[in-house]
Amino acid sequence: MNLYITGETRIDTVLFRYRMEGEDACLYPELQLVNLSSPFQGEAEIRIFAPDGELVKEYRRQLEIPEGDSKLVLEEENLAAPVLWDLEQPQLYTVEVLLNGNGKQLDRHTLRTGFRRMECRPEGFFLNGREVKLVGLDRHQSYPYVGYAMPARAQRKDAEILRQYLHVNTVRTSHYMQSEDFLDRCDELGLLVFAEVPGWGYIGEEAFKENALQNIRDMITVEFNHPAIFIWSIRINESNDDDEFYTRCNDLAKSLDPSRPTTGVRCIKNSNLIEDVYTYNDFIHYSHDVKHYREVVLLNQQTVTGLTHKVPFLVSEYCGHVFPVKPFDCEEKQMRHVQIHAAVQSANMLRKDAMGAIGWCAFDYNTHGDYGSGDKICYHGVMDMFRIPKYAAQLYRSQADPREEIVLEPATVFARGENDDNRPIPFIVLTNCDYIEVEAYGRIIGRYFPSLSYGGLAHPPILIDKDPGRWQDIWDGGAVIGYYNGKEVARRTYSRDAHLAALEVRPDDTALYTTVADTTRFVCRYVDQLGNLLPFYNGIVEVETEGDIKLVGPSTIATIGGAIAFWVRTLPTGKEGWGVVRVRAVNTTLPQQEFVLELKPESQLQTL
Repeated sequence: MNLYITGETRIDTVLFRYRMEGEDACLYPELQLVNLSSPFQGEAEIRIFAPDGELVKEYRRQLEIPEGDSKLVLEEENLAAPVLWDLEQPQLYTVEVLLNGNGKQLDRHTLRTGFRRMECRPEGFFLNGREVKLVGLDRHQSYPYVGYAMPARAQRKDAEILRQYLHVNTVRTSHYMQSEDFLDRCDELGLLVFAEVPGWGYIGEEAFKENALQNIRDMITVEFNHPAIFIWSIRINESNDDDEFYTRCNDLAKSLDPSRPTTGVRCIKNSNLIEDVYTYNDFIHYSHDVKHYREVVLLNQQTVTGLTHKVPFLVSEYCGHVFPVKPFDCEEKQMRHVQIHAAVQSANMLRKDAMGAIGWCAFDYNTHGDYGSGDKICYHGVMDMFRIPKYAAQLYRSQADPREEIVLEPATVFARGENDDNRPIPFIVLTNCDYIEVEAYGRIIGRYFPSLSYGGLAHPPILIDKDPGRWQDIWDGGAVIGYYNGKEVARRTYSRDAHLAALEVRPDDTALYTTVADTTRFVCRYVDQLGNLLPFYNGIVEVETEGDIKLVGPSTIATIGGAIAFWVRTLPTGKEGWGVVRVRAVNTTLPQQEFVLELKPESQLQTL
């Protein structure tokens, strides 16, 4: 909760409008004002700062400020050649808007924005004139125990997981407006945002529709200045056509923001296209009669739209609910999960009639009895609800440039008896290495290269599908070795006799703020003597805190697939100090681990 103390005249919000004209930006910000006194003549002073704090533009405009609420669009001003916001260089400018009148400063409003060009065309999505294939995941901002009520740091961490760990370039805020802290971090990281209005499947009577229209107003007004947002989804997710209503929705969105395209997510074919982009949840990869190696992966857009011509088109969901996977599911099912995501994203990269594809979804989440696995949990994510990766997550992560990060993640426990016929093979390796070698049965059994079945991917999975061993052979573990530019760059080794060796505990952060409630996550993994996760070890973790911090959720927690996470949050005391977190592996001889967190007020925030 925030408390604002203002005078009689204040800036309610600023929509920092601009259009690109060649290399320059033409600025015409809209000021939304509240004036509780009589009309007067005032002045708006605009200051624009580069990320390093340099003042790059300052100008003033005279205003006639009426009584009550008003919206004033300032006379245009040119900003010469701003550095454009892009995926790899998300340049952000800070804007100060000062409202002056009667010889003094009446109010000040600060915002961040970025300058970029965006186009949604039938042949693809273009950012600053360059085609960008959208590769993304949908996000619920749901967390264990607390739902959506997570502090800023956890919300920002989700954006970091998506952009820096999974290496996707797009996220859909399904199916509601999400934390401003999350959106701020998307701006900073160059993570494109598909912003969506609340709702799912249902259109009510006129009162419902008026509320939906207000949601559109709120979404666009609140989120307008985020350069990461590239599209407004103004149709209630997976609802039927209602041309009169959705024409009103689209017209409203265009009146508020003519600079961005509009869309609405559909699960029906031949829907009337009122918005700019036809967005569709495509699950043909599951429902088609011919599956596995020869399946139809994604539908041609005209099969979906029913149109004879092509339009801007985007796949907004795939996989997810049609193939839910738990962290403790058998290896064969988890491998199929990887194959579906790989097949869809490979087809996405190759097709010429779509802007991209966004998968359902990033993280598992709590739900109701109609969708959970009897436990009211949707296991639709490539990561679980604690943000711990499943094998499918490594498919996205492995698309990283190997010059920046080497990824070698075998989707296997590499043990006999997990797969059919008592064989450790077949299995898939998610990697950006040039090739791998596999050691088994006491020898190198082969050199393996990226699969040709997923040729659209920069780094297709590697499939090891032939087992040279016999059931009589003694199993002695083995290794997967990754090579890049002819050199070994990564190795994963597996033991015949894997046993519990450690509880690996890693905090995301070791310094937290006490100005407001702050939080960080601890990830716990039971591992064997070679550092491999033990997914079938049903270990218990006990957590204890000391100082001005509090555990989120229970203090005794069971692992899920060999791993679990928990969050601690600070008490908003505004004081400096230390918090202690102690973690113990119950019913083991493993030593207790202790972590000391530095606690301090945040210098940029003030409390009363």
